[in-house]
Amino acid sequence: MVCVCGDFNAVKNVDERRSARGGQRFVDHIPFNRFIEDNNLIDLPLSGRNFTWFKGDGLSMSRLDRFLLSEEWCMAWPNCKQVARLRGLSDHCPLVLSANEEDWGPRPLRMLKCWKDVPGYDLFVREKWASFQVDGWGGFVLKEKFKMIKGALKEWHMNHAQNLPSRIDSLKERLSALDQKGEEEDLSEEELAELHGVTFDIHSLSRRNASISWQQSRSMWLKEGDANSKYFHSVLAGRRRRNAISVIQGDGVSLEGVNPIRQ
Repeated sequence: MVCVCGDFNAVKNVDERRSARGGQRFVDHIPFNRFIEDNNLIDLPLSGRNFTWFKGDGLSMSRLDRFLLSEEWCMAWPNCKQVARLRGLSDHCPLVLSANEEDWGPRPLRMLKCWKDVPGYDLFVREKWASFQVDGWGGFVLKEKFKMIKGALKEWHMNHAQNLPSRIDSLKERLSALDQKGEEEDLSEEELAELHGVTFDIHSLSRRNASISWQQSRSMWLKEGDANSKYFHSVLAGRRRRNAISVIQGDGVSLEGVNPIRQ
């Protein structure tokens, strides 16, 4: 894992440099971007300020300071963000790299495409929907039944599509144990049947896990790929960083933190 930080004396694009005097346009962003790309580094969005360096005359400012992180770092701490603090008497704003897990409340339930591939899903939904008894006018009944089916699907998801990686690892360990036993002696019919069942379950759960990763990463253009979903998790982490809301400004007031923003 790599974390590089400091004053790079360069910007990523021309919009990260501003001068009221105009003057020549610097092209230092070209080699700087090449350095970032060649080393597979990730530049997190900056919160708090648009620029990190301010000239004493107040006419020039740039974003010269930043954290650059490796993909492994962002996978280990997917909620990382860099925040610029008040600079005081210095011409540079201090930067803080934060990895706090912020609680934005319960996430909305979204249907996963892999649900329809789970045996018994269609029957479960039909039977649950028919079992809900609600009195009232049509719109109210529909709204209440949607709330009920949402709760039922959350519980169903916990049992059929949650913690898939750990379930796959457990199956792989059992498969390895059967393989090792088969190397030493003939497996019984029951053990052979179990071996075939475990192999089928690994394949099924791996496809389900890959489908979830593809959907969450929104890389819908990629129809086939390696069952290893590291790429998709990195895409998902990047989308979360881009969509993260750290500060809201309006009417001259800045709101920072989960509770003020939610309100």
